[in-house]
Amino acid sequence: MGLVEKRDEGDLNEYPEEVKDDYNFLSSWLCELGQKYKEKIRIELINVSSFRGFYKSIRHWTQTYPTFVVNKKEKYSGRDKSQLDLILQGHLGR
Repeated sequence: MGLVEKRDEGDLNEYPEEVKDDYNFLSSWLCELGQKYKEKIRIELINVSSFRGFYKSIRHWTQTYPTFVVNKKEKYSGRDKSQLDLILQGHLGR
């Protein structure tokens, strides 16, 4: 484990269990998506509390998180991996 990972782990321990669980779930899910789709998709994380995140929330009319926007058109909010997978496969022509 490198210095960055140790620092990040220390920062994460300062948050409530619910936040840590959400972080671990989303982190794991994003790794799965990256391994499954490799260069076929581009994953961009946007902090909802940033100005850009605020703008994207308004633009895509998003009020729940995590939200995935696919091809700047279709969006999915939630934690159902199979539902997001169906959307991605539909856009990738599988």
